[in-house]
Amino acid sequence: MVDVKKIKENVSKVTSKISSSKLPAHKHCRICGISISPNAEPRVCKDQECIDQHEKNLRNEKQMRIWMFIFFGIFAFIFLSSILRQLM
Repeated sequence: MVDVKKIKENVSKVTSKISSSKLPAHKHCRICGISISPNAEPRVCKDQECIDQHEKNLRNEKQMRIWMFIFFGIFAFIFLSSILRQLM
């Protein structure tokens, strides 16, 4: 049988050890992975290559989102038009 109280005690011991570590709060650059300030927004370092790559990624994400809406709209139009044809 599982002893829930013992598991909770073990978890609290482990989490207290982790929280008492000396590692300062930080984030990592999304492109190169180096440590940056936790307040950095967007989450990239100050290297120009990382900034350019991040902007390129944002443009690509925006373009993909637009294309997904276009294809969904085409699919919905075809689906609805076929249903309307069957009703008439």
